[in-house]
Amino acid sequence: MNIFFVSILSLVLHVQTGESINAALDSARRVYADRGEQTTILIEPGTYREELTIDVPGLQLRNAARKPSIALKNNGVDIDANAVRLTWYYGHGYQYKSMGSCVNYGGRRERRWNASMLVTAPDFYAENIIFENSFNLYVSDKEAADSLVDISKSDMPWTEKERPKKVMPLRPKEVGSTEVQQKRFRERAAAISFTETATNARFKNCRAVGRQDVVYGDQGASVYWQGGVLQGGVDFIFGGMKMVADRATIVANINGEKNDHCYIAAGRSDSGGHEQPDKYDGSLPPAQQRGMLFYRCHIRMATEEELHINGTCENEKMVWLARPWRWWGETVWAYTTWEKGILNPEGWSTGLINKQEGFIRSGQCPNCYEYRSQDHSAGRPGWVTVLRRPALPDGTKLNPKTW
Repeated sequence: MNIFFVSILSLVLHVQTGESINAALDSARRVYADRGEQTTILIEPGTYREELTIDVPGLQLRNAARKPSIALKNNGVDIDANAVRLTWYYGHGYQYKSMGSCVNYGGRRERRWNASMLVTAPDFYAENIIFENSFNLYVSDKEAADSLVDISKSDMPWTEKERPKKVMPLRPKEVGSTEVQQKRFRERAAAISFTETATNARFKNCRAVGRQDVVYGDQGASVYWQGGVLQGGVDFIFGGMKMVADRATIVANINGEKNDHCYIAAGRSDSGGHEQPDKYDGSLPPAQQRGMLFYRCHIRMATEEELHINGTCENEKMVWLARPWRWWGETVWAYTTWEKGILNPEGWSTGLINKQEGFIRSGQCPNCYEYRSQDHSAGRPGWVTVLRRPALPDGTKLNPKTW
C-alpha cells in the first residue's frame, strides 16, 4: 500500500490488487485521529473480499483505473477488468465459523442486515465502485473455505423473538456456484448499510448489487446516488433514510422462477416522533425527514451477464416500484421509465403492512407519490398520489439537488 500526503489536510492511500482495504482504513483512522486529514483511498481494479466499516469522516473510495468500469460478467460471478468490487458473503440465518461469538440472527450482529460495508461516519464518498453481497449471487472462495452451522439447530439461549422459525437450506460449497440465486436460498444480505450517523453519503457511477435487502439506511442517514446501478430483487432499497437516486439504472435481479417478483423500494420513515395510529384517519403526521426520491431513473431486467437466468423470464408485469415497510414510509418516483411490459399495472404493493393492526387498503401509505411516469400512472391504487406538478403537497420540489 502506497501512502501520499497531498497537502496538510489531505491523505491519499493507494491499494494495489491483492492488498487489504481494511489495512488502508486502519491507516486512515490513525491519521484522522492524529491530524484530522481527509483521506482518499485509490483502489486498483480487482475483487476485494472483506467486511468493511467506514467510520472515518470524509473518507473517499475511488477506482484507480484509467477507464473505470462497474460491469459484471459471467452471471454476476466475475467483473470487468477495469472494475473494483468490494464484497462479502454473510447472510441472515446462517452462522459461519469466522463470525466467532457474534451470532448472526435476532439482531445480535450490529451490521445492519449483514452489510458487506457498514457506513457510520458522515460525508462518505465513492466513485466507480461495485458494492456487493455475494450471499444471494454466488459462492465465493472465502465462503467455500468457511465452515457453516445451521443455527436453527443451535442450543443458544434464544429469546422468543430471536428463536429461528425455520430450518435454512444447506448451501452449496462449489466455488462460483450460482445455485444460491434460486428463491429457496434467498435471505437478507445487504451490500451497503448506513447508520443514523451516516449523513451526506455520496455515490457517483457506482453499482450496489445483491438480491434481497441490498441498500439499507437508518432514520437520520442521508444518501445521494448519482448515475450508476442499483440492482436487487426484494425490497432492495429500504429503511428510514433520506435517499436520492438521480438518473440511476434500476436493475430487477429476478430470474424467471415462478412468482419471482421484484419490489424496489421499502420506505419506513417514522411519524415525526408520534405513535402510529391503530387506524389511518386520513391525516398526515407532523413534519418528518424526507424519504426516498427516484428521479429520472430507468428500470430494466437483469441480463445474463449480470445474473444466472433460470428460465426464460418471459412473464410480464413482475416489477413493483415500492411496497412501503411502515405506514409513513415516503417514496417518490419522478420521470420514471422502464423496459416495456415489466411493471405491474398497480405498481405499488401493501404486502409488507397488510397484516398490521388496523390495515385499511384504501387508506394506507399516505406518502406515496408519482410524477410523469412512462405510463402516466394508469392503474395505480387509490392511496398513491399522482402529482400534477413537480412538487409534493407540502410544497417540497422534486429536485434531487435540494431534496
